Amino acid sequence: MKNSFNKSTDLLNETRQVKITDFPLHQLGGDFFMMSKIEESNEHYFNGIHRHDFYEFLWFTDVKPRQVHFIDFIKYPISRNQLFLLLPDQVHNIDKRDKVGYLFAISKDFFERLIAGDIFKLFYHTVNFSIIVPDSQVCLFHKLIDLIQLEHDGEKRPAILESYLRSWFLHCIEFQKDIRKDENKDNRMNLLIESVENHFKSQRSAAFYANELSLSAKRLNELTKDTYGKTINQIINERLILEAKREISCFDKSIKEISYELGFSEPAYFTRFFGKQTGHTPEDFRKKTGDVIR
Repeated sequence: MKNSFNKSTDLLNETRQVKITDFPLHQLGGDFFMMSKIEESNEHYFNGIHRHDFYEFLWFTDVKPRQVHFIDFIKYPISRNQLFLLLPDQVHNIDKRDKVGYLFAISKDFFERLIAGDIFKLFYHTVNFSIIVPDSQVCLFHKLIDLIQLEHDGEKRPAILESYLRSWFLHCIEFQKDIRKDENKDNRMNLLIESVENHFKSQRSAAFYANELSLSAKRLNELTKDTYGKTINQIINERLILEAKREISCFDKSIKEISYELGFSEPAYFTRFFGKQTGHTPEDFRKKTGDVIR
């Protein structure tokens, strides 16, 4: 059976690994979809901090106790039959040992066509998509995996794969809806997260985002506290810090460059902001990240 992740010369159909200095970016190249069993994949493409130019879906069908991985510098425990979706450019680090399951690598265009329209609003760079497949549904997921694997290892017809994968993701989304159905989240909060994603570098005032939603700043803060337990300023600051961590970890820009790109008028303001939010200076965080990479 073909397995494009087994050997470095055949990884992701000869996937190219492009380094942004010391920070690797894994690319799919010309392929639109590849899959592998996690335990059979090349270890080189798991260990170390890296990011992708594609969507990566991980289904851990079995794991030993106390297994974790890191997404955007946050540690996430891994449970049996848990699924994770990694978005393009998210920073990721995982050791594949003691983990069994499946990995999908899906190009941006192909994936976004799979979940086009309103469904895509479930996925934002500030939200990590993760579910645990209920025991009653595990058999169904394995049947879908078998169909996807058969087509992937055979003719690899885009239309057939799209049909199988869309079914897979629709089931995932239904589980996610079941998890969230008691939250009763105001749809305006989806629009807010989208607006923050588009403007966080240039707009930091509650008034701007309140105006975008035709609300008062006071009412917006009430909604964000009810939905997320945070003020709008906390949400903006968290997004800024996430982007700052990503940029600092890439090593290809100076702290001064990063501070200006994130909308700070002076590097000193950025350093104070980063220190207040994280407890570290940007330089200390870069050194800590560099030690992990090496």
